[in-house]
Amino acid sequence: MKGKLLVLLIALTAAIALAACAPAATPAPTAAPPTTAPQATTAPQATTASQPTTAPAVTTAPTVAPTAAATKAAASGTPDKVTVAYVAITNFAPLYLAIERGFMKEQNIDVSMQKVTTAADALPFLATGQYDVGGVGIAAATFNGFNKGLDFRIVASAAIQPLKNGPTVLLVRKDLKDSGKVKAVADLKGLKVGVAGAAGSTGAYFVAKALEDVGLTFKDITAVNLANPDLVQAMKQGSVDAALVGPPYSDQILKDGTGVLLAQDIAPGAMTTVWMYSGKFIKDRPDVAKRFMIALVEGARAMQGDKYLDPENIKAYMKYTPSTEAAIKSGVPPTIDPNLQIYLDSIKNMEQVFRTEGWTDYKTAIPSDKMVDTSFLDNAVKVLGAPK
Repeated sequence: MKGKLLVLLIALTAAIALAACAPAATPAPTAAPPTTAPQATTAPQATTASQPTTAPAVTTAPTVAPTAAATKAAASGTPDKVTVAYVAITNFAPLYLAIERGFMKEQNIDVSMQKVTTAADALPFLATGQYDVGGVGIAAATFNGFNKGLDFRIVASAAIQPLKNGPTVLLVRKDLKDSGKVKAVADLKGLKVGVAGAAGSTGAYFVAKALEDVGLTFKDITAVNLANPDLVQAMKQGSVDAALVGPPYSDQILKDGTGVLLAQDIAPGAMTTVWMYSGKFIKDRPDVAKRFMIALVEGARAMQGDKYLDPENIKAYMKYTPSTEAAIKSGVPPTIDPNLQIYLDSIKNMEQVFRTEGWTDYKTAIPSDKMVDTSFLDNAVKVLGAPK
């Protein structure tokens, strides 16, 4: 009996000693703070590449502002792959520069580019997380997705329509203008108008606004859904009477002499193209999403003013769009905010127009926090500071 008691006493003493040496339990991680709804911003002051804007007020600043050096230091090891869907136009040039000028590499990000024709091509893949980022136009499908609770958010602006001499234009065939058949927008009634995405697309928004000004609606024309590159050929062949198009395709049509300007500055100050993040990218890889945005803002700042036509920049534009050096130099630069600021009032106006035209499958306006997340942009501006 004494022997058994001695064994039990030794075992108990060893257990107590082991318990004293064991590490403390790791506390459960706290939940990520919810994204706050952005405050409504005022209408943008149009700024072309030669007129950079000042830094916007930060709406949701992070608790601690990291430094650019610390951010780059954190981006080490195997590069993080980010899949980006984009429409091949200069509206998304900040991404082209971020890749070609090494800003993404500095953030240890390897970008996989997936070319799409319209936003509708990208949204299903953003909603499921197959694409991490989308550089796309805002369309009716975007708002329908927000209304249904699909998992993506607008995180930055792409190109903004300037108040004057905007790049997105309504062109009419030269022969129709010369003959006097089409003298003004009102004369498009009953004619075929080429629009990438047709009804409910970003282009359709511009056409609807132009028609609204002369007392017509989108239903008064025959919309022909063609991809942006195909609009050039359609104007040449006469398969459309007019086209809503932006650079570099508008520059090409004008250069070919197949089309002439019918209407410009249709929706001055509108933010019709944006950068979107998938919900999966936001939730699962927030650090990568922050670094991606830093590189994107650096790309936007690298094309401001006279820097727009830097030889290195021109090479990047040409790599990702079908434009030529001559077209880029003679064309109108896209208006890119150096901080990629989000203009919430513009988003709300587009949503209202789409609902009025009957292009959405709902009737009530969508709350801002269902559409926009400013946190990644706010962080990037905080890291990089004001534009120089």
